[in-house]
Amino acid sequence: MGRVWVHGATMDGDRIATMDVRLGALPPRTIDRDTALAWARDGHSLVPVAQGRAGRALQLVEVDDAWFLRDDHDTVAADAVPSGLAG
Repeated sequence: MGRVWVHGATMDGDRIATMDVRLGALPPRTIDRDTALAWARDGHSLVPVAQGRAGRALQLVEVDDAWFLRDDHDTVAADAVPSGLAG
């Protein structure tokens, strides 16, 4: 399982639309929400980086048979990323 550094995110309401990520020495890329969820379900850690500092990995949370990525453990049917990450 790998560590995926998340350097930015765009939100579409209460859902992540895209994430700007870096994987090791590979070039930066942008992934969509479905890809981020699939990577998290495969066991990869999505670690937000804001203002040059790594935070805690986003949590994969299931609510009513749907999956969400959150920066807390709340069972809320919405994605949530640390402030300063979403633009």
